[in-house]
Amino acid sequence: MIVFVSGAARSGKSEAAEVCAIRLSCGGRLHYIATAQAVDEEMTERIRRHQERRAAQAAHWTVWEAPFSSREIAASLRPNDVVLLDCLTAWLAHELFSGESWKTDATAQATARRLLDGVRAWDAACRAVVIVSNELFSGGVPDDPGTFRYMKTLGSLHQQLVAEAAAAAVVECGLLRVKKGRWPR
Repeated sequence: MIVFVSGAARSGKSEAAEVCAIRLSCGGRLHYIATAQAVDEEMTERIRRHQERRAAQAAHWTVWEAPFSSREIAASLRPNDVVLLDCLTAWLAHELFSGESWKTDATAQATARRLLDGVRAWDAACRAVVIVSNELFSGGVPDDPGTFRYMKTLGSLHQQLVAEAAAAAVVECGLLRVKKGRWPR
């Protein structure tokens, strides 16, 4: 089962996704796939806050930090496990801009298919995959071709994942609004 959570930066989507993953765990292990990389002081602080929040929760998380192998994660999963991917936005950015993938639509779409295949492999191997992703599309179309290609690719990934998801929600100002399916209780 895929559960998709989106929202603006600092909207509360990570906390909502963590609660959802814990509810879905039912005795299985929790895997936290952390895609952010500490590239500056602000990101280092955000990562620290996420780590503190996870440590304060009753649940124990197995943390996979970027860069990671999707196959290695899939091979480690058991049927009752739950995966939390936080977040798709950063994962795609790292994968897309680490090489030449951003230069053409074809290579960007190949990168997106590879990420989607990774999520599907996790989904096939465990109870649930909870995906967090930023909503980037309310600010208009960027002038930069690489950024525009990234946003198009992310939008396509969002649509594909929501189509396959059992539940999808948007978090705004800390409030969760379910857009598809039933939210796990």
